[in-house]
Amino acid sequence: MISSPLLPIVSLSLNPAIDLTYEINDLQHDQKTRATSSHYDPGGTGINVGRALEKLKANSYTCCITAGKMGEFLHTMLEQELTNVTTLQVEGETRINTTLIQQSPQYQYEINAVGPSITPKQLDKIIGQFLTLCQQGIGILTGSLPPGIPDSTYKTINLALQQQGGRCIIDAPVNVMKQALLSKPFLIKPNQHELEILTKKTLTTIEQVATEARAISDQGTQYICVSLAEKGAILTGPTNSYYCNSPAIKVDSTVGAGDSMVAGLAYAFSQNQTPEQALKFAVACGAGTATQAGTQLFHPHELASLSDQITIKTLDI
Repeated sequence: MISSPLLPIVSLSLNPAIDLTYEINDLQHDQKTRATSSHYDPGGTGINVGRALEKLKANSYTCCITAGKMGEFLHTMLEQELTNVTTLQVEGETRINTTLIQQSPQYQYEINAVGPSITPKQLDKIIGQFLTLCQQGIGILTGSLPPGIPDSTYKTINLALQQQGGRCIIDAPVNVMKQALLSKPFLIKPNQHELEILTKKTLTTIEQVATEARAISDQGTQYICVSLAEKGAILTGPTNSYYCNSPAIKVDSTVGAGDSMVAGLAYAFSQNQTPEQALKFAVACGAGTATQAGTQLFHPHELASLSDQITIKTLDI
Protein backbone atom coordinates (compact mmCIF):
# COMPACT_ATOMS: atom_id res chain seq x y z
CA MET A 1 0.00 0.00 0.00
CA ILE A 2 1.25 3.50 -0.84
CA SER A 3 2.22 5.60 2.19
CA SER A 4 -0.39 7.96 3.63
CA PRO A 5 -0.60 11.46 2.18
CA LEU A 6 0.78 14.43 4.11
CA LEU A 7 -2.24 16.63 3.45
CA PRO A 8 -5.59 15.59 4.96
CA ILE A 9 -8.69 14.23 3.24
CA VAL A 10 -11.86 15.34 5.02
CA SER A 11 -15.40 14.17 4.31
CA LEU A 12 -18.41 16.22 5.37
CA SER A 13 -21.74 14.54 6.10
CA LEU A 14 -24.46 17.07 6.87
CA ASN A 15 -27.22 14.44 6.81
CA PRO A 16 -25.75 11.10 7.95
CA ALA A 17 -27.78 8.05 8.83
CA ILE A 18 -27.89 4.73 10.52
CA ASP A 19 -28.14 2.11 7.78
CA LEU A 20 -30.45 -0.77 8.62
CA THR A 21 -30.18 -3.69 6.20
CA TYR A 22 -32.58 -6.62 5.97
CA GLU A 23 -31.93 -9.67 3.84
CA ILE A 24 -35.19 -11.39 2.86
CA ASN A 25 -36.29 -14.24 0.62
CA ASP A 26 -39.08 -12.32 -1.08
CA LEU A 27 -41.32 -9.31 -0.44
CA GLN A 28 -45.05 -9.99 -0.71
CA HIS A 29 -47.92 -7.51 -0.73
CA ASP A 30 -49.93 -7.30 2.51
CA GLN A 31 -47.89 -10.11 4.07
CA LYS A 32 -45.51 -10.11 7.02
CA THR A 33 -41.95 -10.64 5.77
CA ARG A 34 -39.33 -12.18 8.03
CA ALA A 35 -35.70 -11.28 7.55
CA THR A 36 -33.09 -14.01 7.19
CA SER A 37 -30.54 -11.56 8.63
CA SER A 38 -30.29 -7.91 9.61
CA HIS A 39 -27.62 -5.49 10.79
CA TYR A 40 -26.92 -1.83 11.54
CA ASP A 41 -24.04 0.20 10.12
CA PRO A 42 -23.06 3.87 10.26
CA GLY A 43 -24.28 5.34 6.99
CA GLY A 44 -24.89 8.26 4.74
CA THR A 45 -22.58 8.87 1.81
CA GLY A 46 -20.10 11.09 3.65
CA ILE A 47 -19.82 8.53 6.44
CA ASN A 48 -19.24 5.73 3.93
CA VAL A 49 -16.48 7.78 2.28
CA GLY A 50 -14.85 8.23 5.68
CA ARG A 51 -15.11 4.51 6.43
CA ALA A 52 -13.51 3.69 3.07
CA LEU A 53 -10.67 6.16 3.65
CA GLU A 54 -10.07 4.57 7.04
CA LYS A 55 -9.68 1.19 5.33
CA LEU A 56 -7.12 2.75 2.99
CA LYS A 57 -5.20 4.12 6.00
CA ALA A 58 -5.47 7.62 4.59
CA ASN A 59 -4.78 10.76 6.60
CA SER A 60 -8.51 11.28 6.87
CA TYR A 61 -11.12 13.00 9.00
CA THR A 62 -14.90 12.77 9.08
CA CYS A 63 -17.21 15.65 10.05
CA CYS A 64 -20.91 15.00 10.58
CA ILE A 65 -24.14 16.10 12.22
CA THR A 66 -25.79 13.89 14.87
CA ALA A 67 -29.15 14.22 16.61
CA GLY A 68 -31.07 12.49 19.40
CA LYS A 69 -30.72 8.93 20.63
CA MET A 70 -30.07 7.61 17.14
CA GLY A 71 -27.29 10.19 16.85
CA GLU A 72 -25.72 8.87 20.04
CA PHE A 73 -25.90 5.36 18.60
CA LEU A 74 -24.32 6.59 15.36
CA HIS A 75 -21.51 8.33 17.25
CA THR A 76 -20.76 5.13 19.17
CA MET A 77 -20.51 3.14 15.94
CA LEU A 78 -18.33 5.80 14.31
CA GLU A 79 -15.87 5.74 17.19
CA GLN A 80 -15.48 2.00 16.63
CA GLU A 81 -14.66 2.42 12.92
CA LEU A 82 -13.02 5.84 12.52
CA THR A 83 -9.84 7.25 14.02
CA ASN A 84 -10.69 10.92 13.50
CA VAL A 85 -14.35 11.90 13.73
CA THR A 86 -15.86 15.30 14.58
CA THR A 87 -19.59 15.48 15.36
CA LEU A 88 -21.93 18.40 15.97
CA GLN A 89 -25.04 17.47 17.94
CA VAL A 90 -28.33 19.15 17.05
CA GLU A 91 -31.98 18.77 18.02
CA GLY A 92 -34.18 16.16 16.37
CA GLU A 93 -33.22 12.61 15.45
CA THR A 94 -30.60 11.15 13.14
CA ARG A 95 -32.36 9.38 10.28
CA ILE A 96 -32.50 5.62 9.69
CA ASN A 97 -32.07 4.49 6.07
CA THR A 98 -33.38 1.03 5.25
CA THR A 99 -32.18 -1.39 2.59
CA LEU A 100 -34.06 -4.58 1.67
CA ILE A 101 -32.04 -7.18 -0.22
CA GLN A 102 -34.36 -9.71 -1.80
CA GLN A 103 -33.02 -13.08 -2.89
CA SER A 104 -35.79 -14.33 -5.22
CA PRO A 105 -36.05 -12.60 -7.57
CA GLN A 106 -32.91 -10.60 -6.87
CA TYR A 107 -33.87 -7.00 -6.15
CA GLN A 108 -32.60 -4.29 -3.86
CA TYR A 109 -34.93 -1.72 -2.30
CA GLU A 110 -33.64 1.41 -0.57
CA ILE A 111 -35.66 3.81 1.60
CA ASN A 112 -33.94 7.03 2.68
CA ALA A 113 -35.40 9.09 5.53
CA VAL A 114 -35.35 12.90 5.73
CA GLY A 115 -33.18 13.70 8.75
CA PRO A 116 -33.12 16.57 11.27
CA SER A 117 -33.13 20.28 10.47
CA ILE A 118 -30.15 22.44 11.40
CA THR A 119 -29.93 26.19 11.98
CA PRO A 120 -27.73 28.56 9.93
CA LYS A 121 -25.51 28.99 12.99
CA GLN A 122 -25.04 25.22 13.31
CA LEU A 123 -24.31 24.95 9.58
CA ASP A 124 -21.65 27.66 9.85
CA LYS A 125 -20.08 25.87 12.82
CA ILE A 126 -19.73 22.47 11.12
CA ILE A 127 -18.47 24.12 7.91
CA GLY A 128 -15.85 25.98 9.93
CA GLN A 129 -14.69 22.73 11.55
CA PHE A 130 -14.55 21.08 8.13
CA LEU A 131 -12.48 23.88 6.56
CA THR A 132 -10.07 23.96 9.51
CA LEU A 133 -9.42 20.23 9.20
CA CYS A 134 -9.05 20.41 5.39
CA GLN A 135 -6.23 22.97 5.42
CA GLN A 136 -4.84 22.75 1.83
CA GLY A 137 -5.93 19.14 1.43
CA ILE A 138 -8.95 17.51 -0.19
CA GLY A 139 -12.48 18.14 1.04
CA ILE A 140 -15.26 15.75 0.07
CA LEU A 141 -18.83 17.03 -0.10
CA THR A 142 -21.28 14.25 -0.68
CA GLY A 143 -24.87 13.29 -0.09
CA SER A 144 -28.12 15.08 0.56
CA LEU A 145 -28.56 18.30 2.53
CA PRO A 146 -30.68 18.65 5.68
CA PRO A 147 -34.18 20.09 5.28
CA GLY A 148 -34.18 23.83 4.61
CA ILE A 149 -30.49 24.11 3.72
CA PRO A 150 -30.00 25.89 0.35
CA ASP A 151 -28.86 23.93 -2.69
CA SER A 152 -25.97 26.39 -3.06
CA THR A 153 -24.33 25.17 0.18
CA TYR A 154 -21.71 22.95 -1.49
CA LYS A 155 -20.86 25.76 -3.91
CA THR A 156 -20.26 28.10 -0.97
CA ILE A 157 -18.09 25.56 0.84
CA ASN A 158 -16.06 24.83 -2.30
CA LEU A 159 -15.32 28.52 -2.86
CA ALA A 160 -14.12 28.85 0.74
CA LEU A 161 -11.94 25.74 0.39
CA GLN A 162 -10.43 27.07 -2.83
CA GLN A 163 -9.53 30.33 -1.09
CA GLN A 164 -7.42 28.43 1.44
CA GLY A 165 -5.70 26.35 -1.25
CA GLY A 166 -7.68 23.12 -0.97
CA ARG A 167 -9.37 20.91 -3.56
CA CYS A 168 -12.98 19.75 -3.48
CA ILE A 169 -14.62 16.50 -4.64
CA ILE A 170 -18.41 16.63 -4.92
CA ASP A 171 -20.91 13.78 -5.27
CA ALA A 172 -24.39 15.16 -4.67
CA PRO A 173 -28.00 15.17 -5.87
CA VAL A 174 -28.41 16.84 -9.26
CA ASN A 175 -30.02 20.02 -7.92
CA VAL A 176 -27.08 20.52 -5.56
CA MET A 177 -24.55 19.51 -8.23
CA LYS A 178 -25.86 22.13 -10.65
CA GLN A 179 -25.12 24.86 -8.13
CA ALA A 180 -21.75 23.36 -7.19
CA LEU A 181 -20.57 23.36 -10.82
CA LEU A 182 -20.72 27.17 -10.81
CA SER A 183 -17.80 27.14 -8.34
CA LYS A 184 -15.63 24.94 -10.61
CA PRO A 185 -14.74 22.12 -8.19
CA PHE A 186 -11.69 19.88 -8.55
CA LEU A 187 -13.79 16.76 -9.26
CA ILE A 188 -17.42 15.67 -9.47
CA LYS A 189 -18.71 12.09 -9.63
CA PRO A 190 -22.16 11.74 -11.18
CA ASN A 191 -23.47 8.42 -12.37
CA GLN A 192 -24.74 8.11 -15.94
CA HIS A 193 -28.35 8.83 -15.01
CA GLU A 194 -27.35 11.98 -13.12
CA LEU A 195 -25.21 13.14 -16.04
CA GLU A 196 -28.17 12.67 -18.35
CA ILE A 197 -30.29 14.86 -16.09
CA LEU A 198 -27.54 17.49 -15.90
CA THR A 199 -27.15 17.60 -19.68
CA LYS A 200 -30.82 16.92 -20.56
CA LYS A 201 -29.63 14.26 -23.01
CA THR A 202 -29.96 10.50 -23.36
CA LEU A 203 -26.47 9.02 -23.52
CA THR A 204 -26.20 5.55 -25.01
CA THR A 205 -22.48 5.17 -25.76
CA ILE A 206 -19.24 5.60 -23.85
CA GLU A 207 -18.16 8.26 -26.34
CA GLN A 208 -21.34 10.27 -25.75
CA VAL A 209 -20.83 10.16 -22.00
CA ALA A 210 -17.21 11.29 -22.35
CA THR A 211 -18.21 14.09 -24.74
CA GLU A 212 -20.71 15.50 -22.25
CA ALA A 213 -18.18 15.16 -19.44
CA ARG A 214 -15.70 17.09 -21.61
CA ALA A 215 -18.25 19.88 -22.04
CA ILE A 216 -18.50 20.21 -18.25
CA SER A 217 -14.71 20.12 -17.91
CA ASP A 218 -14.40 22.93 -20.47
CA GLN A 219 -16.50 25.10 -18.15
CA GLY A 220 -13.92 24.84 -15.37
CA THR A 221 -14.40 21.61 -13.40
CA GLN A 222 -11.04 19.83 -13.55
CA TYR A 223 -12.17 16.18 -13.43
CA ILE A 224 -15.49 14.44 -14.07
CA CYS A 225 -15.76 10.78 -13.12
CA VAL A 226 -18.93 9.12 -14.42
CA SER A 227 -19.78 5.76 -12.89
CA LEU A 228 -21.47 3.33 -15.29
CA ALA A 229 -22.39 0.57 -12.80
CA GLU A 230 -21.40 -2.87 -14.16
CA LYS A 231 -20.05 -1.26 -17.35
CA GLY A 232 -17.19 0.48 -15.50
CA ALA A 233 -16.47 4.21 -15.39
CA ILE A 234 -15.14 7.21 -17.32
CA LEU A 235 -12.75 9.87 -16.05
CA THR A 236 -12.41 13.08 -18.03
CA GLY A 237 -9.59 15.43 -17.11
CA PRO A 238 -7.68 18.42 -18.46
CA THR A 239 -5.79 16.46 -21.12
CA ASN A 240 -7.89 13.41 -22.04
CA SER A 241 -10.74 11.05 -21.18
CA TYR A 242 -10.30 7.47 -19.99
CA TYR A 243 -12.65 4.51 -19.82
CA CYS A 244 -12.22 1.34 -17.79
CA ASN A 245 -14.25 -1.82 -17.42
CA SER A 246 -15.55 -3.16 -14.14
CA PRO A 247 -13.97 -6.40 -12.91
CA ALA A 248 -16.03 -9.59 -13.06
CA ILE A 249 -17.65 -9.86 -9.64
CA LYS A 250 -20.70 -11.33 -7.95
CA VAL A 251 -22.69 -8.33 -6.76
CA ASP A 252 -24.16 -8.71 -3.28
CA SER A 253 -25.14 -5.09 -2.53
CA THR A 254 -24.40 -1.83 -4.34
CA VAL A 255 -24.83 0.31 -1.21
CA GLY A 256 -21.61 2.27 -0.63
CA ALA A 257 -20.02 1.32 -3.96
CA GLY A 258 -20.16 4.87 -5.32
CA ASP A 259 -18.89 6.25 -2.01
CA SER A 260 -15.97 3.83 -2.15
CA MET A 261 -15.18 5.12 -5.64
CA VAL A 262 -15.11 8.68 -4.30
CA ALA A 263 -12.77 7.62 -1.50
CA GLY A 264 -10.54 5.83 -4.02
CA LEU A 265 -10.35 8.91 -6.24
CA ALA A 266 -9.53 11.18 -3.30
CA TYR A 267 -6.85 8.84 -2.01
CA ALA A 268 -5.24 8.35 -5.42
CA PHE A 269 -5.16 12.06 -6.25
CA SER A 270 -3.81 12.88 -2.79
CA GLN A 271 -0.94 10.52 -3.66
CA ASN A 272 -0.35 12.40 -6.94
CA GLN A 273 -1.29 9.37 -9.01
CA THR A 274 -2.09 9.81 -12.71
CA PRO A 275 -5.74 10.05 -13.83
CA GLU A 276 -5.49 6.52 -15.27
CA GLN A 277 -4.18 5.14 -11.96
CA ALA A 278 -6.83 7.04 -10.01
CA LEU A 279 -9.65 5.68 -12.20
CA LYS A 280 -8.45 2.09 -11.92
CA PHE A 281 -8.04 2.34 -8.15
CA ALA A 282 -11.46 3.95 -7.67
CA VAL A 283 -13.25 1.31 -9.74
CA ALA A 284 -11.49 -1.45 -7.78
CA CYS A 285 -12.72 0.12 -4.52
CA GLY A 286 -16.27 0.35 -5.83
CA ALA A 287 -16.28 -3.19 -7.16
CA GLY A 288 -14.83 -4.53 -3.93
CA THR A 289 -17.65 -2.91 -1.98
CA ALA A 290 -20.31 -4.31 -4.34
CA THR A 291 -19.21 -7.85 -3.41
CA GLN A 292 -19.96 -7.24 0.27
CA ALA A 293 -23.24 -7.79 2.06
CA GLY A 294 -25.47 -4.89 3.06
CA THR A 295 -23.49 -1.71 3.72
CA GLN A 296 -20.16 -3.41 4.33
CA LEU A 297 -17.19 -2.01 2.37
CA PHE A 298 -14.31 -3.52 0.40
CA HIS A 299 -11.41 -5.48 1.90
CA PRO A 300 -8.14 -3.61 1.15
CA HIS A 301 -6.19 -6.82 0.52
CA GLU A 302 -8.52 -7.64 -2.41
CA LEU A 303 -7.96 -4.37 -4.29
CA ALA A 304 -4.81 -5.51 -6.10
CA SER A 305 -6.49 -8.58 -7.62
CA LEU A 306 -9.50 -6.50 -8.65
CA SER A 307 -7.22 -3.89 -10.26
CA ASP A 308 -5.54 -6.63 -12.29
CA GLN A 309 -8.89 -7.25 -14.02
CA ILE A 310 -9.30 -3.60 -15.03
CA THR A 311 -8.08 -2.25 -18.36
CA ILE A 312 -7.77 1.47 -19.11
CA LYS A 313 -8.69 2.77 -22.56
CA THR A 314 -7.72 6.28 -23.73
CA LEU A 315 -10.65 7.86 -25.55
CA ASP A 316 -8.98 10.96 -27.00
CA ILE A 317 -12.02 13.03 -26.07
